[in-house]
Amino acid sequence: MSTAVLKVTSEAGQVSVAAGKPRFIIGRARNADHVIADGRVSRQHLMIEETAHGWAVRDVSSNGTWLGGSRMLNTVEVHGETRFRLGTPTGPEVVLLAEAASLASLPVALPGAAADQQTMLPHQSGYAPPRTPGPAIPPARDKDEEGEQEHGQDDGPDPDQAQPAGHPRLDREHERGTVYPLCQGTMTIGRARGNDIVIADLLASRHHASLTVRGQDVELVDMESANGTFLDGRRVQTAPVGQGDIIAIGHHVFQREGDLLVEYLDSGDVSFEAEHLNVRVGDKQLLHDMTFRLPGRALLGVVGPSGAGKSTLLGALTGFRPADEGAVRYAGRDLYTEYDELRRRIGYVPQDDILHTSLTVRKALEFGAKLRFPPDVTAKERARRIDEVLAELNLTPHAATVVARLSGGQRKRVSVALELLTRPTLLYLDEPTSGLDPGMDLQVMQSLRKLADDGRTVIVVTHSVAQLDLCDYVLVLAPGGHVAYFGPPADALPFFGEQGYPWVFLRLQENEGTESAARFRQSRHYVPASVTAPSARPAPVELPSIRQQSVPSQLVTLTRRTLAVIASDRGYLRLAIAFPFVLGAIPRAINGNFLDSPDRFTPNSDAPTIFLIMVLCACFMGMSNSVREIVKERAIYQRERAIGLSRAAYVGSKVLVLFIITVLQVVPFTIIGLAGRQPPDHLALGNTILECMIAVFLVTFASGMIGLVISASVDNADKTMPLLVIVTMVQLVFSAGIVPIGGQVGLEQAAVLSPARWGFAAMAADADFNTITRAGVPRPKTINGVPVAGQTVPINPRAPEPDPLFTHSNRHYAFDIGAGIVVTVAYIGVISLLLRRLDPKKTRKRSPARQ
Repeated sequence: MSTAVLKVTSEAGQVSVAAGKPRFIIGRARNADHVIADGRVSRQHLMIEETAHGWAVRDVSSNGTWLGGSRMLNTVEVHGETRFRLGTPTGPEVVLLAEAASLASLPVALPGAAADQQTMLPHQSGYAPPRTPGPAIPPARDKDEEGEQEHGQDDGPDPDQAQPAGHPRLDREHERGTVYPLCQGTMTIGRARGNDIVIADLLASRHHASLTVRGQDVELVDMESANGTFLDGRRVQTAPVGQGDIIAIGHHVFQREGDLLVEYLDSGDVSFEAEHLNVRVGDKQLLHDMTFRLPGRALLGVVGPSGAGKSTLLGALTGFRPADEGAVRYAGRDLYTEYDELRRRIGYVPQDDILHTSLTVRKALEFGAKLRFPPDVTAKERARRIDEVLAELNLTPHAATVVARLSGGQRKRVSVALELLTRPTLLYLDEPTSGLDPGMDLQVMQSLRKLADDGRTVIVVTHSVAQLDLCDYVLVLAPGGHVAYFGPPADALPFFGEQGYPWVFLRLQENEGTESAARFRQSRHYVPASVTAPSARPAPVELPSIRQQSVPSQLVTLTRRTLAVIASDRGYLRLAIAFPFVLGAIPRAINGNFLDSPDRFTPNSDAPTIFLIMVLCACFMGMSNSVREIVKERAIYQRERAIGLSRAAYVGSKVLVLFIITVLQVVPFTIIGLAGRQPPDHLALGNTILECMIAVFLVTFASGMIGLVISASVDNADKTMPLLVIVTMVQLVFSAGIVPIGGQVGLEQAAVLSPARWGFAAMAADADFNTITRAGVPRPKTINGVPVAGQTVPINPRAPEPDPLFTHSNRHYAFDIGAGIVVTVAYIGVISLLLRRLDPKKTRKRSPARQ
């Protein structure tokens, strides 16, 4: 008896599909009929179905399938041999061969044919892997030119063997991967191919850590890695490794079991739990006893009326603003206690875009990758990871598009792509569909559904309820941060007895939050918290900081990014170029020079006016360069700060870029304003225009720092312009160019903080204002403070007393410039202090004791 047979061959082995099977799935999921353990393969990638004419293949993946070099768009019938590439044009190859065969000769599955993505064990029912009595030998590895590998099959020791007391059983939440024998001597771990244990993870350094084995003693040493080496959740430099201790490097977790080091793979199939979360601000409680549990690869939608605590909950779940009481657990591990390690598994997309909209999609992702990955990750490795993320989110056609030109849904997907670079298994999104039309809303939620299916736990806070049926679970919050419902979306409306969520929200607002929470706890949907309670921790607990790169490395990357943003913003660039030429022409409208008056009895009033106009223009130009620089990046800074951005590097990049811009603007501005007007008596620098140029630079650059202070102080760019005008007018008064402020109590002291005061004083000292602006009674003329014999200068008896800061000498000029530099540095310090307000909260007030 014969029947149609389809042979499936791939790198995972070969299997035959007999006629009569309803469908045959090829994918990465453990329950697929043919499992291909490759990150480019979707959990369900190809669906094979029998037709009247043979076999038909349909692409059901999110990453795509290629046939003959082109992406497969329609169902393909298989006649003879057909070759497919999964995920990318160079992805894993699957060969389908249709033929006739005897039923008696059909194997159900070849031994070892398909391997489970997580366990790496043959995927077929009834197959019992052999137990290895002694140390297992690591399988051979296929390494590419970048030092990455695919782990082979290895069953390792009996998973039921005893574990040391006090250590978690990782195989309950993670699946076993490769088993490595602990050989005497030194074993190295890292991304480079020369290591004894090679980790295909861009979060790992090329030479990350080492294990020194002496008898039964094992010592773990961090080799100055970028992201750190962790032992039982604590970042260590050198530490002994005991039985059952857990070593974490990037996404890879290893546990010592006897003389073996067993790798456990975190593929997203891990539980996530929030237990008894309470958040208080003063006397007000924002979250009340928030408790729920999610399985791995789940999509949770969090909804509720305004004031229900959705954003507060998101801050507690991510660890950015930890709850005052309660615990958040990932794979049974306390997120707050082991935050320094587990935060690398967290991706967070805030409501505001975390992108520079003037950059192209690829350029934005390149800068994001440089900040997130270790410095030894090559440009080729970063580019390959960016290509993978773009393909996963169907953004490859838009890689060269400027972000500002994308639709709302596409822009949100680029923000998600930025987070997916580091392969997080927990992904949080705050209002990703805000402001989108219904079509874009559906598109974004479908993308999140695919991300969850491909191995992530996704939690999305949203006001949109139209697509909640795509979620696995819905968490409905009542005002005051109470749980009003948690369960499948299909049961939510019947539970509330309403026909739609608008009526649910109205009902929740009408009732007390405690009543809604009590009703839910009495329902069949309520599941009590797990028995395990969080461990006791002293209060406050300081959550550790994280830094993937050194400060100088971040400074270079941020400076390059800022310059790229400026260069790509044509409107801003044109304005910055026009500023010095337009503003430099304004003082030319005032006739006059900086010499003594011809009759020696008429004070020179032109010089102070020219310098005053130049100082006013310099103040305006400096603040205009910087007043929006921080506030427009507020969301970007907060997200990057949470993943390890150095505040010093961020401020330093802004200061360095403004320094470059100021130099380029001040040179033409000063030359245009003062050409042909310089006084004859120069100071130590030997050139009056150069001496005045330094003073103008001081005013412009220091005013730029004031602009950054304003930008760091406000939460909306619209608030910056009124403050720019006010500060410019205040500096005009404090410059002493209109009204002498010497001897006026209060005004003189306040003027010390004004860059205009010191810049104007330096220029006045250079031009000898105390001489050329006074007339009436003769007095000896001085040059550099030295009287000139036979020459006098008249003094007007009604003129104010000379300003000591205007004295025409090298010492007073240097003092004015030096004081301006000190004020500039002080403003840089103020910027850093203001940015601390945007940092994630790092302490917990209290924590319940272990039950």
